[in-house]
Amino acid sequence: MTVILAAWRVGLLDLIFAACAIRGVFLNLVFFSNKLKRWRALTLASHSLARCICAVLNIRFKIIGERRPAPGALIVANHVGAPDILILGSCFQTFFVARRDFGAWPGLGNFIRLGATLLIDRQRKRELKALNREVEERLALGQSVVVFPEGGVSDGTDVQPFKSSPFQAAIAAGRPVLPVAIQYHDPNKPSVACWHEISFREHVSRLLRRPRLEATVHILAPLEGSTDRRYLAEESRRRVREARQAPGGRV
Repeated sequence: MTVILAAWRVGLLDLIFAACAIRGVFLNLVFFSNKLKRWRALTLASHSLARCICAVLNIRFKIIGERRPAPGALIVANHVGAPDILILGSCFQTFFVARRDFGAWPGLGNFIRLGATLLIDRQRKRELKALNREVEERLALGQSVVVFPEGGVSDGTDVQPFKSSPFQAAIAAGRPVLPVAIQYHDPNKPSVACWHEISFREHVSRLLRRPRLEATVHILAPLEGSTDRRYLAEESRRRVREARQAPGGRV
């Protein structure tokens, strides 16, 4: 039964991705000369795509907190796997920061590039300054950006220390930092949402075969006014850990 479910979902997602690819090309062409309008159109398209994928995979989530935060926020969250991106993309019209090698993957890479995702090679520290400048530019123009400051995925048992460098962009742009905690409620240990010590292919396969995945999203109070990036990193992590340890409501 799970094989049939996975096959049906793959077929449906292929159709959705094809439609979104055409839409992405169209938006990039129409708004080629107007960066801000192009960005707004692409984040709206990405938001719609994330909601569609969540519907196909039957990812259900409850939101606790302010559903419409101020635009131009640096959104920071814990990270365990691909569902984090889909859920945050469904909650916010935002850009993401992703690993550079994702852009080279067949199929997925096309959508990452069309969506103007910010790509980074974490092994090349010299790229961090250029990335922060790009994030700062988007934040300053009122475009939100999601980063996962743990610097990778975990098994979800705890929130790893947040790296402070991504927070510099929010300080430079004078924009708020918005901590977000994601909590999954399936009985698996680690959760089926986790991409931890398995291949990405196996990670996706598990999600395709899972009938339903539930989560709670805690949108926490924004951090504003501080110019200390280490404080912002530590306080964001503290709030995310605290929210994940609190009883989460089922969907």
